[in-house]
Amino acid sequence: MRILIVDDDEINCLGIRKWIEHMNFPGVRQIEAAYCAEDALVYARLYQINILITDIQMGNMNGLDLIERVKEYSPNVVSLIITAYARFPYAHRAIQLGVESFLLKPFGKEELKSALEKAIAKVNPKDIKTNQDNPIQWARLYVQEHIDSDVNMAVIANELNLSYTYFSKLFRQETGKSFSAYVVEMKMQTAMEMLKEDKSIAEIADYLGYGTRQNFSRAFSNYWGCSPNAYKKKK
Repeated sequence: MRILIVDDDEINCLGIRKWIEHMNFPGVRQIEAAYCAEDALVYARLYQINILITDIQMGNMNGLDLIERVKEYSPNVVSLIITAYARFPYAHRAIQLGVESFLLKPFGKEELKSALEKAIAKVNPKDIKTNQDNPIQWARLYVQEHIDSDVNMAVIANELNLSYTYFSKLFRQETGKSFSAYVVEMKMQTAMEMLKEDKSIAEIADYLGYGTRQNFSRAFSNYWGCSPNAYKKKK
């Protein structure tokens, strides 16, 4: 069973993870932490999440929006909300999303344990995946977490103790595309999201490692079929 804790307060997030680790729930094998909704979604795209514990107020995306997005990848995820407000303003939407419990800050270990016991009881055994140690899933997560860096396939293959040739073949078999094509896809997806946020073309080109606006614009046009400026005008 996989639990994901999401809170932009890193100390609080790690504290909750430590509490859960000490509870020693049978069947809980993975307890992961993310410090923003965006990182949580990267994780959700790669791994089946059985229980999601999320703060309600976080940066650009609140906890309920995160739950809705995570359900796209893990439809039966059981969710717990952390909130500092006794009068919860989003209760109706939370009920619609099937939120299991609300944890009012500051809460104690016993409150968390009780909420988790109920959540674990609701997890469908058919949703628990046991084959998540896939090296290609690890590689995809690495690419997404290092999209602003020069992602080198040789480095990843070495980290996984696989030969360059075998890793390349395995990646294509499991994803249907080459590793380099996947990197371009992730860069272009990131570029599109940054354009939606009204980031400048020069800023995006620099962040994604294209060096110049011209190089980035050429890559964007080849992938999306329109220039970054044209995309910004029609979004």
